[in-house]
Amino acid sequence: MDSFIIYKDDFAEISEIISRVNYCLRNQLGFSLVRVGDAENQVMAQGTIIAENEIAEIWWAEDENWTGVTLPNYPARDRLLDAVQKADIVGVLHQDEVFIWKPLTEAVFSHYNIKPRQLCYAFINTYLPKSDQFISLLQHYRLLLIGKAARSLALLLQEKYGIEVAGTISISNYSELEWVMEESSKLDFDLALISAGTNAVILAVELAAQGKVAIDLGRGMHLEFWE
Repeated sequence: MDSFIIYKDDFAEISEIISRVNYCLRNQLGFSLVRVGDAENQVMAQGTIIAENEIAEIWWAEDENWTGVTLPNYPARDRLLDAVQKADIVGVLHQDEVFIWKPLTEAVFSHYNIKPRQLCYAFINTYLPKSDQFISLLQHYRLLLIGKAARSLALLLQEKYGIEVAGTISISNYSELEWVMEESSKLDFDLALISAGTNAVILAVELAAQGKVAIDLGRGMHLEFWE
């Protein structure tokens, strides 16, 4: 088993990411950008790096509001691992001061032999909304917004930037994934922005498999990043 090591020099720059998104949109190609933070690490590590008897020690394990999943949840783990493996770009942390950041990502990816196609910084989600290039791109396509903040962000994007929002879908937890996918199939959109904790990773990859461009934006969908 090869050890997976995160190097900042391997991270894609924001301009490169936006160009790739633009290319996929113009050519109607599926594309997914997902992000792996501490919560995703812990979901993926349950039952292996994090032993089964240690799962209950995770402070948010019984609180679905933290990342949309309660633990233990091995089906969620397996779907998340599969999604990270299939994603086009995976955002990761380079900070190693806390084990559940970079060290746990490296441990999980090494254990499951996950080799992302491309890496970027996990906080790309807070940079994209502040990018004029990204805003300009969004103005040419129909958006689907998924998450608890979807409706309020839709209003801001329409009023401030003239961006067309084809629809909004709210999601609270893992059990709603299939419903969200069903609702999304009823809408005519080009690009999905998703804020749904761990579930955003799964959704982004499933939407990409249907030929859509999907970005796990996380807290980057909060209005403060767009105002």
